[in-house]
Order: sequence, then structure tokens, then C-alpha cells
Amino acid sequence: MNSVAPKMIYQETNPYSSLTAFLEDDGRSIYLYLQSEHNPEWKIRALWIKNRIDAPKERTADDFHSGLAPVLCEHELTDDSNTDEILSEDVHFIWTEEGDGVALFVNEVLFAFLPSWYGIKDILGYSKFAKLDTIVACPLGNSEHGVIADRISASRKFWELKSEKDSWKKIQDLRLSFLESKFGTHLKYWSADGGKFPYIGIAKFKLNDKTFLYSTIGMSAQNMPTVELYHKDYLNYSRAEMIFAIEILEPEKSETWIPHFIGEIIKFPWTMNKWVGHGHRIIMTRKDPDALHLAFNSAILRNLNLEQDVNIPKMKGLITESNQEIQFLAIIPISDEEGYLIEQEGSKSFFDLAKEKNIYYIHHSEREGLI
Repeated sequence: MNSVAPKMIYQETNPYSSLTAFLEDDGRSIYLYLQSEHNPEWKIRALWIKNRIDAPKERTADDFHSGLAPVLCEHELTDDSNTDEILSEDVHFIWTEEGDGVALFVNEVLFAFLPSWYGIKDILGYSKFAKLDTIVACPLGNSEHGVIADRISASRKFWELKSEKDSWKKIQDLRLSFLESKFGTHLKYWSADGGKFPYIGIAKFKLNDKTFLYSTIGMSAQNMPTVELYHKDYLNYSRAEMIFAIEILEPEKSETWIPHFIGEIIKFPWTMNKWVGHGHRIIMTRKDPDALHLAFNSAILRNLNLEQDVNIPKMKGLITESNQEIQFLAIIPISDEEGYLIEQEGSKSFFDLAKEKNIYYIHHSEREGLI
């Protein structure tokens, strides 16, 4: 059976401008699609919403080679399923806090949920009219109670709180107050969000006459995406700020590259839909102009909350508005050789070697390699 030209019913990009969801009707079925705006490795996702034709009793071999989006069979549909069209004016989306999942509402009724765990254990999402687990959708279940309903409700509440007039000021004040209790009054503050969500800043602190620390302000105001795919207790890892500490040996040395570097990576988790945490590596998008012996092409992240060494500041104890502890991830530039060591033996091997050289979390431009 041939389909008509697909009709775009509704389209919306998430608040992080990283993923776009669109609802499409091809005359045979309606699907919800999700695609990345920045990450070419992120494959498009598709979730069946409903049939627009009478359901066949069974599938045939031709159905799998037609190039058309599959429809569900009679026995796969709920009793209240229908073939009615969906009008754009009746549609709205609620995005998950992380921005990598979206709920579809039609006339205020939850029709579907496309989750961050799409593809895990063959789950492609949940649809109101799916009766059984199928190749294109799973049953939504009770749309008012249960895990999915609770997740969507929490997401709705998150965005409502974000829209409050003084929300950003409270976020700034909480984090700056904590950091100033550790490092003294900040010397300088930059806005690093370009006027777009998520709102994030960078603050500079002086540790001593030669050492300065830069910290993100506001990364931890929202969960990073995909953490729940790696940690059951994902809320303990989802909120983080990044810090970069550097020793400036000569007054004339420039450190202006540092806030530019941090500003370029600060939105990485939401732009690329990937979380960052302890032991993860990131690309150094800006090179240290004062590097003497090594080319610092990448950096490793060290969670200072996990450390108890006297040479590392105690960063535990900052709790977010959502009652989650904020992790402070120190950015430590490394050489390619050190990166290879980390790949082969793990981050602990690197941190142990660094400790022998009295390197903990502060970057030394003129340091030599650890290997």
C-alpha cells in the first residue's frame, strides 16, 4: 500500500537547542521522531503513535521491505485505538529535564513518551494505543500513575521552576556562596551561555599569588543527559560543575585562554547528549600557550568530591535546589602519552603517577610528562 506525502503535524526543539522532535503523519500511521542538531553519531529515533488506516490482521513479508513506516496489527492495538488525525493545535510536548526525552500530549492527554533509554532492551518508547510490546512501540500503561507519569510530572515541575523570575539568581547565589566559602570572594565573573539556555557563568578565584581557579556556575542547575544509562543511582552523578586551577609562574603570562576554553566545553553534555564524570576525557579545544614540554591535546576529569587528600580542597556538601549533591570535576590537561596510559590502565594509574609528582588538580603549564 502506498502512503501519501508525509505531513508534518508539529515540530519543536528542546530548550537546550540540541534535539528536535517532530510528529509526522504519512497517511498510514503517525510517528514521533527525535533527531540531534549537533551530533552526527546520534541516530534518529522513531516511535509509533497510532495507525491512520484500519489495522491488518497480520504482517506480511512485504511489509518489511516496503520502505514504509510499520503499522500495528489488530491484536497489538488497545480497544480504544482509532484512526483519527491529530491536529497541530491540539499538540504540546514536555521535555525531560535532561532534554533527551519527550512526552507527547494531545488535548492534554498523554499519548506517548520517547525516553532517554530508547533502544535499551528493545524499548523504543511508549504509546497510548499499543497493547503489546511491538517492534515500534511498547504499552504506555496508566498515563496518570506510575514511573513514566511521575517522570513527566517531575519534568513539568522542573521547567515551571526554571521559568520563575528569580530562578537564575538563586542558582548563581547558591553556588557562588559555596565557592567563596572555600576560596574567598571571586575576582571576576563572565556570562558563558550566549544568552541561551542553559544559563551558565564562569567565576575566577585567587588561591594564592600564583594560583587561580575558575569554576562554572550553573552547569549543576540541570541533570546531564544519559547518566541513567550507566548508573542506577543516576541522580547522584547528574549534577556537576567544572573547575580549572592553574599556576601562573610569571605575571606576564596570559590566562585569557582559560575562560574561552571553559566557555567552549561548558554546554557539551547537552549539545552532544553525553554526560561527563570522574575519569572521563575531553578534548582541549584551546591550547595552553605557555606549555613548554608537552602538547596538552586532551584533559581528564577528576571528581574532587571523591578525594580525601590534604592537597585537594574538600568540595562535598553543596546541595542543589532539587536536593542532589553537586560533583566538582577538575579539568586536568594531559599529554597523548598520558592519555594512552589512561586508556590501557584506567584513570587511577594516572592519578597515582600524578600524586608522585605532587600533581593533584592544579595545572602546571611547564610540567614534564609523567611517563
